[in-house]
Amino acid sequence: MYIKTLFLFLTLTLFTACGASASPSTKSSVANDAAMSWLNSPPSDTAKYFYAVGYGKTQKDAKSDALSTISAKISVDVASNFSNSVTATRQGSDEQIINNTKSEVVTKSKNIEYTDVKVIESHNDSKQWIMLVEVDRTILTKTYERKLSKVDSNIKAEWEVFQSASVFEKLKLSTTIEDYLSETDTIFPLLHSLDVNYDDSQYTSRYMNYTKEMRKAKKELIFKIKSDKNSEPLASLIRSELSSQNTIFSDTNYNVLISITTKAKKKKYRSTNAEFAQLTFALRKTDIKATDRDGNVVSNAVYKTKEGSSEGYEDALARTAKYEKKIAQIGVINFITGKK
Repeated sequence: MYIKTLFLFLTLTLFTACGASASPSTKSSVANDAAMSWLNSPPSDTAKYFYAVGYGKTQKDAKSDALSTISAKISVDVASNFSNSVTATRQGSDEQIINNTKSEVVTKSKNIEYTDVKVIESHNDSKQWIMLVEVDRTILTKTYERKLSKVDSNIKAEWEVFQSASVFEKLKLSTTIEDYLSETDTIFPLLHSLDVNYDDSQYTSRYMNYTKEMRKAKKELIFKIKSDKNSEPLASLIRSELSSQNTIFSDTNYNVLISITTKAKKKKYRSTNAEFAQLTFALRKTDIKATDRDGNVVSNAVYKTKEGSSEGYEDALARTAKYEKKIAQIGVINFITGKK
């Protein structure tokens, strides 16, 4: 009995000693594992914060990588919910415009302007920096609300002028207002993604009304286009571009007259390049004047272009590639009015 008791005592003593000697390192290991758990299990996003882990050769690179991850999450959210946004609603049923706007929104959401980014954890494993960052959604939302407010101020100023403008002046102003509205179209989806409770009602009903009134003003326009012989190809191009926007034309009952004249001269250039030397160029100065029914000039645009052709001067004069490129860049109304 004594021997069994002694054996039990010694066993317990040894077990306790082993346990005591292992405890500090074990606790240290557990504590270290807990401290580094963010590497594999970063915090989930909340209604207030975005979180992400980034990697890079430097701390700056790691931080940038983490923010790119957050931007990617935002862009996915924006893309998936875009069809239900006010932006898509305002654009109506024009599939091409909606798709173009969606593409622009998604691109912008990948280039978020971050401020007050907080670094929660950082670690260097001798190969690279690893960093956990936190982004306050409220601060980010405020940044884009300020952007929206600035654009909205510009829209209000243009709209005030629009309301008392003549028929064609309204069309000119519409292009500027539409440009501003297009900016807001890319901001609203971001705000909804950043703040699930974001309320856009103070803007959206007003913008829908602006769009409705601009479309109404456009329908009231009736164009007549006249041109000299040198400008006939351009006149045909402008008519085609306007027709694609359902514009009405009349030679008698018009309220906007577009007059196009082109002065041109023939030119050839010496060159060691045989192909270039054979080209004949038309140096053109084209004047596009818009007047109302009473003859008042409402816009005047001048374009200087040069076209070359191996088929001769008349062919060079008739080419419209330069005009087409400009119209594609700024739109046909801006082209007619000379807006850059």
